[in-house]
Amino acid sequence: MGRMVKCPYCEQQVDKDVSVSHQKRYYHELCFKTMKREQDDYKSLMDYIVELFGEDKPLMLLKKQVKDLKDEGYKYKGMELALKYFFDTLGNRVKENTGIGIIPYIYEDAKNHYITIKKVENSTEGFNTDIKKKVVIIESPKQTFQKKSKSIDIESL
Repeated sequence: MGRMVKCPYCEQQVDKDVSVSHQKRYYHELCFKTMKREQDDYKSLMDYIVELFGEDKPLMLLKKQVKDLKDEGYKYKGMELALKYFFDTLGNRVKENTGIGIIPYIYEDAKNHYITIKKVENSTEGFNTDIKKKVVIIESPKQTFQKKSKSIDIESL
């Protein structure tokens, strides 16, 4: 048994021999995976915000809004999906100098939208999607044309 160190993510004690080392710090394995996923989600959110607002890098206002929303309990991936729902799915336009303050108002709607999509994907998972083509040849009816000519009686003229 090695020395006990403090995990910087959950602040609990962890054995140094069984922990995951990253940048001279020691994490529980689950804490390390969670931290890495959060970092990836944050980077993905910032990339989407840069793409959405057309800037080279996120503005400080947007970073502050993201930090405040995170402190309120919103997740980075949830914020990104809420923005995608609002701008891409609903088709709303980006207004200048507005930031991402819409997230608290649409977060639950976006969450329900993506849950519904996931349920549909899961429900169609068991179906056989191999569609066999069956070729059916239908012959068109043959039409016979008869030229009906009226006979003209020349004597009656």
